[in-house]
Amino acid sequence: MARGRLLRELPALAAAAGRGEVSGEQIGVIGRLAARVGIGVVREVDEILAALAAQVGPAELDKACERVRAHADPDGPEPDPDADFDRRGITIGRQDRMVFIRGQLDPEAGASLLTALDALMKPPAAGDARTAAQRRADALGQLAGDALVAGRLPTVGGIRPQLGILITPQTLLRDPDSDSAPRPRWPWPQPPPDEAQTAPPGPSPGDPLSAAGVPPRPEPAWLDWIGEIPTALAQRLACDAEVWRAVLDPATGLPLELGRSQRLVPAWLRKALHARDRGCRWPGCDAPSAWSDAHHLLPWYLGGPTDIDNLLMMCRWHHRLVHEGQWQITFDHSTGEVSVTRPDGLPYQIRPSRPWTGPATQRGDKRLPEAA
Repeated sequence: MARGRLLRELPALAAAAGRGEVSGEQIGVIGRLAARVGIGVVREVDEILAALAAQVGPAELDKACERVRAHADPDGPEPDPDADFDRRGITIGRQDRMVFIRGQLDPEAGASLLTALDALMKPPAAGDARTAAQRRADALGQLAGDALVAGRLPTVGGIRPQLGILITPQTLLRDPDSDSAPRPRWPWPQPPPDEAQTAPPGPSPGDPLSAAGVPPRPEPAWLDWIGEIPTALAQRLACDAEVWRAVLDPATGLPLELGRSQRLVPAWLRKALHARDRGCRWPGCDAPSAWSDAHHLLPWYLGGPTDIDNLLMMCRWHHRLVHEGQWQITFDHSTGEVSVTRPDGLPYQIRPSRPWTGPATQRGDKRLPEAA
């Protein structure tokens, strides 16, 4: 609306915009000039700016507007370097297994990033069909991967930051191009006979799709920060990875035989907590494991042990509510559910959180239509 009001005052610019010669971004540049020097000054150079905007980009147009500002207001304030620094920011989002990055950096940080990306991109080799944007994205991924491998980043919850994948043995050994039964793809040691003959959890009773001959979907792999990922990607990442094993109860999702008695939660026990909780267990909260603490249900100073049955992952905000806010949290060891009670004794309005029974499945998930 502000740009529309501006065009009503600048007929030459409005005509150029109507012909598609001027973009909305360029109109915004001229609008910022009008806010600084007044619409009367801009009206005097309306035709010049309209013709220039039809020939150059927003950056060159902004330089011309700075000339107009300096001429109309020679005693105006000098550009504030802190203003540019305060405009910095990065927004990261996720959609359909892809991560979207949008933002802007201050000049120093931007130059550092461009220098690092330029060193990793290098000139494209013969036959390299990637676009410049794809090569830049690959370089940014390599930059982050090298930082993780080098081990120079600070620890998170006492653990070195690294990519974490949760995956069942059946999915890890399955042919990603086939729905056939798992088969060994690498010369790894084979599991003991009792484990090798253990079948993955079957469909829920009364599943009409299974009755119609549609097999259940294989349990997908789970990548930290992303969620479900294709089997082929998980297998590629597992080709050069540290593998640790967590045995879960298929009925409740609770890890088996992982108890220890010490106050500080060691790294291996945090891994077991992540396998069970995947992040904050407060009902309705989806904070990831990296932002969560290991909470003792029965405090250590009251005799509570540091083992899997006495620990829950909780984000910093909800951890504070339990300790300082006097909220009560209850962990049902028979079902794995976590419920919350308010300080006044009333139950929390959000239903209890449920445990994870597989890399991407929570107990009670309705992924298939139930029979009537």
